[in-house]
Amino acid sequence: MTNETLISVFMQNAANYADDIIIKYKKEKGGAYNDLTWRELSDRVTATAAGLIASGLVPGDRLAILSANRIEWIIADLATLLAGGIDVPIYHTSTAEQCAYVIADSGCRFVVVEDRGQLAKVVEKRGELKKLERIFLIEGTPPERDPHIASFSRLYETGRDRRKARPGELEKRAGAVASGDPATIVYTSGTTGPPKGCVLSHRNAVFVLNSIKEIIHIDGRSNLSLMILPISHFYPRVSGYYFNIYNNIPFAIGESLDTLGANMLEVRPTYFTSVPRIFEKVYGRITAAASQGSALKRFLFSWAVSVGRRRSRILNAHGSLPAPLRIQYAVADALVFKKIRAALGGRLTFALSAGAPLSAEVGEFIHSVGIQVLEFYGLTETVGGTMTTFDACKYGTVGRSMPGFEVKIAPDGEILMRGNNFLGYHNKPDLTAETIRDGWCYTGDIGNWDRDGYLVITDRKKDLIITSGGKNISPANIENLLKQIPLVSLPMVYGDNRNYLTAVITIDKGETELYAQRHGIPYASFEELTARPEIMEVVSNGVDRVNGALAKFETIKKFVILPREFSQEEGEITPTLKVKRRVIAERYRDLIESLYE
Repeated sequence: MTNETLISVFMQNAANYADDIIIKYKKEKGGAYNDLTWRELSDRVTATAAGLIASGLVPGDRLAILSANRIEWIIADLATLLAGGIDVPIYHTSTAEQCAYVIADSGCRFVVVEDRGQLAKVVEKRGELKKLERIFLIEGTPPERDPHIASFSRLYETGRDRRKARPGELEKRAGAVASGDPATIVYTSGTTGPPKGCVLSHRNAVFVLNSIKEIIHIDGRSNLSLMILPISHFYPRVSGYYFNIYNNIPFAIGESLDTLGANMLEVRPTYFTSVPRIFEKVYGRITAAASQGSALKRFLFSWAVSVGRRRSRILNAHGSLPAPLRIQYAVADALVFKKIRAALGGRLTFALSAGAPLSAEVGEFIHSVGIQVLEFYGLTETVGGTMTTFDACKYGTVGRSMPGFEVKIAPDGEILMRGNNFLGYHNKPDLTAETIRDGWCYTGDIGNWDRDGYLVITDRKKDLIITSGGKNISPANIENLLKQIPLVSLPMVYGDNRNYLTAVITIDKGETELYAQRHGIPYASFEELTARPEIMEVVSNGVDRVNGALAKFETIKKFVILPREFSQEEGEITPTLKVKRRVIAERYRDLIESLYE
């Protein structure tokens, strides 16, 4: 394992499974899915890698990828690695300033951009990017009279000719890549401050892939996954396609989170990887729709879920299902759960969640439907850590230590990990030394071990609220409860150095508009709808129910509903849909202050 690289794995599997289908993708948005075999993928990747070499890329050069998920993203990634380069992903929702920061800080000589819109971001800041030499455009025609901008397809054409003229050149370049060499610099979006470039090696990626393989066994011949999260983030890249490449499991490239439902029906995957917010939305929409049915349908749904939850708890505790419960679940599945799974393609059996803790309520509900959710926990800096598995799954936890990883809790409750630490933050040795001490990565997360040896994450260390009365409060726990309120999308609890807690709440646009239609609530815009008393009543009643389950000092005394949802474009949430607390607190300072008047 120590000598393996992402490239050696790719080349070996391309040779072993040449005629197997490995990727399903769309050539254009809204079109049909196309199959790509290992042989075809290898041809595109190797030719593109040779094209990069022809363009002047030398080992160690950095190439940025500024694009949404698409087949060219994957080709650019693998081709860069194959040519001995280091890729630098940039979230496609980033602003021109954010793109320029990443390109300049990482020292990229090359950039691959998706379309003219993304190209404009780079061109706008081009004067500040002293090391940038070439830009490759995936969609559209490059501007005339600019020799530094070329089409991405031209790389393939140039490389194909170079492969014929210089046989063995690329293999020699790829063979010189060592497992300890940097493979990628991933800029963590973070919830505070400017992004930090995490330098990750080939060994980091291969290590976690081997670790997962030891505890999760997936048959590539009978499974198909759907990749929906932005692979600019390392967790979706590892779980969304490196894992599939490593294990020869075919996968489909989803168009976007907005088309998740449609892509599910088109692809009919057996599993997918996601973040808690997606499962929370699925949970919210299913329960909201059920609540609008007849009295009989509401009763049937409630009964089915209670049966499903009992079954889930027994299965995860490795107990034996009583015969009456098996019969009840068969009825519940036929009348309720089978229809829910059909709306998700009909073949889903499990899913992977990471990026934040998933509440036990939601995890258990999804399992009740017949889809087991496994949770993965780790930082970009550790490339792994803990995981629940088919044989050891407990909702409300993020599992036990993965093979090769050590996890412990510091005296102040912070989670520490070691085993697969990154190479460090790019150009930030002091910050690296602060994060990695005596071989342990200080994660910044607070947690504890439950009685069964499963890790429970309670909050981020910096996010803990200390009220003016001296009470330590975990906002994440309260926010998870608030998310279960009908219509609520993303809440943020506030109250540091205050004498009571408040909340800034956004509501789900689609779910709220559907609710308004069903109840005959008039509105001219979503902003107007968020201020309607009927909507306020739904949220207020939900907050009251949540408060009833909390200690008095944890209750939400006042809250406000914003006229829109938080967005990545506004810098309010991360690409993994986590709220940036400091941004929200600053942006809505006056509104929050009004809750304390």
